[in-house]
Amino acid sequence: DTYGKLYNWNAIETGKLCPTGWHVPTDIEWTVLEVYLTANGNRGTQGKTLRATSGWDDYKGQSGNGTDNFGWLGLPGGFCGITGEFFSNGYDGYWWTSSESNESRAWWRSLSNSFDLVGKFNGLKKSGFSVRCIKD
Repeated sequence: DTYGKLYNWNAIETGKLCPTGWHVPTDIEWTVLEVYLTANGNRGTQGKTLRATSGWDDYKGQSGNGTDNFGWLGLPGGFCGITGEFFSNGYDGYWWTSSESNESRAWWRSLSNSFDLVGKFNGLKKSGFSVRCIKD
């Protein structure tokens, strides 16, 4: 209930996951967000800026919560591995892009309680990650 659902690539690929007038952001659209955050005083803290101010587990005695300066409210929903196991709930959040890396992988972004940047990776399409829809 707190973190929302996790989706595999099949759900992203349908193009029907977001409401009408919205879409799953591309890798380029995520990059635009990161550049915007950097240009607006958040160099080196883009991930912390997107993390919610509560809901994140502490890391090495430090609060894992962010500043949520832009109302993005990023929460640490973790991910579902290809064997159906759940990982990183409370520590990390992972969000699909709508951009493929290759036939079996697609790009995604992450926020972590232990890292203040936004991570960029490509992962197996069978994995389950969160999704954020943006307006067309």
